[in-house]
Parts: sequence; C-alpha cells; structure tokens
Amino acid sequence: MKLGPKLTIFFLLLAIVPTAIVGYLSYENGRRTIIQKTVDHLVSINIFKSNELKRWVKDNESSIEELAQRTWVREFAAVLAKHDIPDHAYQNAKATIIEDHLKPRLKYGGFFELFLMCPRHGLISASTDEKQEGKYRDTNPYFIEGKSHNYIHGIYYSPVLEQPAMTMSTPIKDKQGNLVGVLAGRLDLGELSKIISLQTGKSPTEDTYLVNTFNFFVTEPRFGQGYALKKAVRTEGVGAGLSGKDGVGFYKDYRGEPVIGAYKWLPEFSMCIITEIDQAEAFAPVARLAWVITGIASALSLAAGLLGLFFARTITRPLRQLAAGAEEIGSGKLEQRVGTASKDEIGGLSRAFDRMAGNLKTITVSRDELEQRVRERTAQLEVANKELEAFAYSVSHDLRAPLRALDGFSAALISGYPGKLDDQGQHYLNRIQAASQRMGQLINDLLHLSRVTRREFVTEQVDLSGFAREIAAELQAEDPQRKAEFVIEPQMFVQGDAHLLRIVLENLLSNAWKFTSPRPRAQIEVGMAEQTGEHIYFVRDNGVGFNMTYADKLFAPFQRLHGMREFPGTGIGLATVKRIITRYGGRVWPEAAVDQGATFYFTLGGIHEKTNYPAGRR
Repeated sequence: MKLGPKLTIFFLLLAIVPTAIVGYLSYENGRRTIIQKTVDHLVSINIFKSNELKRWVKDNESSIEELAQRTWVREFAAVLAKHDIPDHAYQNAKATIIEDHLKPRLKYGGFFELFLMCPRHGLISASTDEKQEGKYRDTNPYFIEGKSHNYIHGIYYSPVLEQPAMTMSTPIKDKQGNLVGVLAGRLDLGELSKIISLQTGKSPTEDTYLVNTFNFFVTEPRFGQGYALKKAVRTEGVGAGLSGKDGVGFYKDYRGEPVIGAYKWLPEFSMCIITEIDQAEAFAPVARLAWVITGIASALSLAAGLLGLFFARTITRPLRQLAAGAEEIGSGKLEQRVGTASKDEIGGLSRAFDRMAGNLKTITVSRDELEQRVRERTAQLEVANKELEAFAYSVSHDLRAPLRALDGFSAALISGYPGKLDDQGQHYLNRIQAASQRMGQLINDLLHLSRVTRREFVTEQVDLSGFAREIAAELQAEDPQRKAEFVIEPQMFVQGDAHLLRIVLENLLSNAWKFTSPRPRAQIEVGMAEQTGEHIYFVRDNGVGFNMTYADKLFAPFQRLHGMREFPGTGIGLATVKRIITRYGGRVWPEAAVDQGATFYFTLGGIHEKTNYPAGRR
C-alpha cells in the first residue's frame, strides 16, 4: 500500500476511536443523569401529592368534627333521636339543622352531602340530599364505627349514589357524653382528582393517579375519562405499589406506552399513588445528545479523512518534486527550483538543492489576512459568550432539581415522621428546608440580575409617577394591616426602557417598605429634584436607616447591612438597580443615618431628559 492511503487510514483511526470512546462515555453518563433526575422528580411528586391528600382529608375531618361539636347541632340531634318523624319538634329540629348548619358547610367544605343518622338504628333523619332521608345505614362501616370515633370509609363505588364516594363520620354526644347521633359527610372526589392530577410543570406526559386494592382507578388519569372506579389497571408499577412497596420502575402503563413510574403505598387509605412519565419524553435529551455525538463524530471523521489526504499530499508531493528537481539539476539545469518549503528532512534536502541555484523569497502575511483573523476571533468570542450563558442557565437549572428534592424530602420528614424525631431533629430539618428555599431564591435572583445586564434597551416615554403608584398599591395590598403614607410626585416622565425602570422602582420601593416595617406609620416619598441642570430622582423613607460607613457595600451582590432574621432578602435588589442605572450612564447613591431613615438618589444620564414637567416647574 502506498504512503498516501496509509496516512489517510491512520488519521481516520486516530479521530474515530477516541471520539467513539468519549461519545459512548458521554452518552452513558447523560443517560444515568437523566434517569436519576427523573426518578428524583417522580418520587418528589408522589411525596408531595400524598402529603396534599393527607392534608385534604385531615382538613375535612376537622371540618366535620367541628360541626358535630356545635352546641345547637348536639341539641337538635338529641331532639331528632327522642321524637318521632311526624312530631313538630322533630320537623323543626330537622329543618333548622339542615338549613343553618349542614347546607352552609357545603359551600365552604369539601363535601357534596352531609347527613345525620339516628344512633339506634342508623336511620338518616336529616340530609342535604332529600332523596337519602329515611334510609337505613345500620350495616355501613361509617355508621358502626362513627358511633364511637372519627372514621373514614375509603373510596368505594356507591350503588345508591351511582358514583364513587368517600365518607367520613363522627359521633355527636350531648353534654353528659351520651351518643345522640352520627354525623357523616360524603367528600367531593372531584376536588381530590384536581389535587392528584395537578401538573407540576410543562411535561406533556406526566401523569399522577390513585389506585385502590381492587386495581381500580380512584382518580381520573391524564389520558382517560370516566375511569374512576370503572376501569381496572394492572401494570408492574400498580402491582408493586399495591403490594406495599415504594419505588420506581420501567414498564408499560395503562395505555401500553413505555414509562418510568414511581409508586408509593398509602396504608392509611389502602391505596397507592402512581406518578409516570413517558420514557420517550424522559430520554429525549439523551436522544438529542446521541445525535449531537453522531454529528460530531461524523464531522471529525470527515475532517480526519481530509486531513489525512492533505498530509499525504503534503508529504508525497515534495518527494515527487524533489525527485524531478534532482533529475533536472543533475542534467545541468541550475536555474531549476524544487520549491519545497517544508521544515522536515525532505524540506531540508530540497532547500539544499535550491541553495545551489538561489535563495527563497520571504513569505509575508498580508494585511487583509490580519483583518480576517480579527473577524474570526470576534466570532469565536461571541460563540463563547453564548456558550457561557447557556452554561449558566444549565447550571442554575441543574441546581434547582436537587434543591427541590431537598426541600420536598425535608417537608416529607417533618410531616411524615413527627414522632420519630426529637425537637432538635425537627429544628435541623426546618433549617435545612429554609436553607434550600433561600438558595433557590438566590439562584433566581442571580439569573434575574444576569438577564437585566443582557437586556437590550427599548426606548419609549415612561411615566415614573404611574409606576410608583402601581407598586405602592401592590405593596399595600400584600400587607393591608400596615399603616403607610405614600407621597408620589405627579407627572414624572422620562425617555427610557419601561421594563428596566420599573425594576429600579420596584427594588427601591420594596426596600423602603421592608425597612419601615418597625414603624407604627411608614412614610415613603418618591420625587424629583434638579441640580445644575441635572434631574435627580429619589425614594425616601423613615425606616431604620443604616451607617453610611458601609454604604459602598450596598450595591454589591449578596451584601447586606442587616441580619436575615430582622429583614429577609438576598442582597441582589440594589445590585440590580446599580447595573441598570450604570447602563443608562447615570449614578445611584444613598444618604442615611441609623434609625433616621434613608434616601436613595439616581440619575439617568443626559440622553434621558425629562419630557413633561409638573405645573410651575418649567
């Protein structure tokens, strides 16, 4: 085989083998990462929604228990238990308990029916559904158990109601502790379906549902209608969940689609909760990565092949030229030039031949070539900036996932294991949860600061006074109990970017609102002054102020002059204000004293002159 093909094959192998190894390792690492993130996400959803289910049930249990303990409910229940149906006292007590107590609770609770049963034989003596009155429920578990304690009859299909039902019951006792009735309520399972099926993100295939011990859907799945307690589901995930296990698996769901599913057994409800996502969606980033790796490998292979051909020609051409030149010079043609400029042994030999006939010309790099290099470097810098921006976004996104898991699992431990942790352990968990939430806020604020820095200006006429009034109204609405006086100068108009200028006012007014919170009456002023032809805008408050010795630290990210327990925050707000004002070519500075309030001034540069003045100030 000639030298040219050998070099080409060598360069191809040199490019393909390392690329294949690196590509395979990158693919496998990406696949494992995606699987772990998906598993953590699905498990977190199960924990979160199971806690929401428990909270929903507990709230309704407390609601019906409170209703049963009302004085009038107990007295009217006693009347119903002692009198016969035709009696006037019976009818009066029944009407009053329904209209004044049971029906009003339907408007605010999670029940679609509330009814009272006689303690002796389970007769429904009063109900918000007239069709159920006069029926006996003495064999139902919610009547038998409800005579002595709070009882929850798990989700079942009621032939009487012709729909799924979940019933709670509780005893009604008089002042002497005698049982005078059993109060029961049927929960609105539509609200439960909303809680379970609520989507936690923009995933097109994420699906969460409940399954009972008979393998029937309890809540409606995302891709089915009318399934609740009418259609059975038998998948590997459901089977594992109903067997009392908590975990994650890869299997086909009720549609026959391959999914990644997390299952969790809920012993207190005799149900399991299932959260699934299509494998096609979960592995879409890995598939894209595979295409990228394939594209890179193909490009490198092509480049290696071309490079091999180039080097083959680079090596073989001088050899042919050298042979031809040697023959010409050997024949007596001393004006002949080999013309090989390579620095290897072949080039040295050719130059030895050429020196016998003359000197080589110096090759210089032209000025047009230099401009081309500058353009290439500029393009490379732009690509690097975009890659850096994408990297920052990716890092922040990757940081959020473990923080959500940390926050979710901490909440699960706090609510799910109260009896297994002492006060110190609970305290540590609370601190972990607070720290994860604070770190998530820091990430959001950093991204916000980065976007503000990159945003392009959209110049238009901006009403600073209008913005200030809107922000003041929002702050007051968030805490209507606070007494505050806002003084906002009218008709402050400037030319600038409305979005960025609103951010400036939001941060300054939010700071003033926060640091006046200890005052019995906050006083916050937004205005404008003019000095030597320059318009100066300010936000002034009567808050706690600060020591001006440390004023330079205010506008640096994460710098704070007050403790987190006194005044919460991340220290990004004033840094954002500083960057926006600096982009305008303006200045921002504070004036303050400890316990005497603070004033923040800012200018917008000469090109952002005021376009409309208050009357009498032109």
